[in-house]
Amino acid sequence: MNKEFITMVVSFTIVIGSMIAGATIYQINERNNFAKNMESAIMKGVDPLSVKCSYEQTSTATCITYSLGKR
Repeated sequence: MNKEFITMVVSFTIVIGSMIAGATIYQINERNNFAKNMESAIMKGVDPLSVKCSYEQTSTATCITYSLGKR
């Protein structure tokens, strides 16, 4: 095997591994931030459902019903 091919395979493996690690850390941090904001909202008396719906990235039936009920 030539050195260029081995270098390319190793580089590709490092890039893929970094992407997976970055996505995992991002998800963990996002969940931790959500949990902290939820606890803070409960302490302040804010409706926890509104905090949950603010973190939703797609429309869910629960959040749509919640927003229509607040009008």
